[in-house]
Amino acid sequence: MNSLILKNCNIVNFDKIEKNKTVIIKNGVITSIENSSKDKGIDLKGKYLLPSFVDLHSHLREPGEEFKEDLFTGCEAALSGGYTSIVIMPNTKPPIDNPQSVTYLKKRELEFGRIEIFPLGALTKNMESVEITEMYDMLKAGAKGFSDDGIGTKNSRVFLNALRYISRFDSFISVHCEDRNLSEGGQINESDVSIKTGLSGIPFIEEDITVYRNLRIATYLKTALHIAHISTKDTLSLIKDFKKKNQKITCEVTPHHLIFDESVHFNYDTNLKVKPPLKSKRDVDSLVKGINDGSIDAIATDHAPHQIYEKEVEFIYAPFGIIGFETSFPSLYTNLVLKNKTDIKTLVKLLSYNPAKILNIDERYIKTGNLANLVVVDLEKEVNVDRKFIKSKSINTPFFNKKLFGSIDMTILKGRIVFRRD
Repeated sequence: MNSLILKNCNIVNFDKIEKNKTVIIKNGVITSIENSSKDKGIDLKGKYLLPSFVDLHSHLREPGEEFKEDLFTGCEAALSGGYTSIVIMPNTKPPIDNPQSVTYLKKRELEFGRIEIFPLGALTKNMESVEITEMYDMLKAGAKGFSDDGIGTKNSRVFLNALRYISRFDSFISVHCEDRNLSEGGQINESDVSIKTGLSGIPFIEEDITVYRNLRIATYLKTALHIAHISTKDTLSLIKDFKKKNQKITCEVTPHHLIFDESVHFNYDTNLKVKPPLKSKRDVDSLVKGINDGSIDAIATDHAPHQIYEKEVEFIYAPFGIIGFETSFPSLYTNLVLKNKTDIKTLVKLLSYNPAKILNIDERYIKTGNLANLVVVDLEKEVNVDRKFIKSKSINTPFFNKKLFGSIDMTILKGRIVFRRD
């Protein structure tokens, strides 16, 4: 019988904190939670024990761009950030738009053997918004759901037909909401900042215009829909209104959209060039309010690796995206919890409990009878985000060479320690 005992820990669930506990795990399942004693086990010395994190949105670049990231390095990065389950997007080169591609990724998951990978297939063939993919066969091959992430499904009729077909199955649909006719050629949010920096602007309405269309179609069909990486107050208001009509609607926000506003672009840091672009402080404040009042369902990394030479160019030539697995929790804890903008239970709800519920996978809640999917965090420990800290192939993060609080010391999947910080 495989067993693991974690003693002298503070348990954090989304609804409560229990101090000085011992967690006994046998065969991957939590069998007992007791007051701390002198029993043998790993002494966590007052560190915090959280349900492991679930990421609804990441890019591992395999197949096609393994020089930026591959499945193994991406999974190592995820584990070091406390994630034991990750959803990977299909906009690779070539895109994941057929059953064979899904089978390949599931095989790679088995080869790595220390994390749960949930591939999404493309909604449309070659992500061209013309013809829907072989969805049923992709689900049988192991796809968790579908998305035309990075582009969005431009054709409304094709999008409606895809949702109507998918509604027959238990599936997760994540939508990238961008109107390319409005955003094409833009670098940052269109505002006084874009004028003063001389960078071409993207009208913020391009997001909520597309969000409205997608929500309207999903509500018309009475289907579930997940809105990816929202970034504006208006988008959130739309989602809140549509949730009153369709309870199957969910949404996510990224750490960087909760922490940074567009004023950072005066520094021309290409590691902060992201899509959707960073918005105004008003928008950031609204999103932070949204995670606290429950109108935002999840925080997802949108982990998007790019190599140094791709980012160390003039701003207009740099690709969009930053990495996020390793820095997600410590950046949120440092910039939100320690600044009294939210609390750690809310982070657990949006990083662990809610994402697992949305994906319909094992519950992320620390209690007797549940699988031991856990993460050990030292909230008082400062980490330096350097090359040793980052497990990804890429280092395109605005936190590079900066210090954050909240060290992920150990990640546990089904009772097995799958990451331990040196």
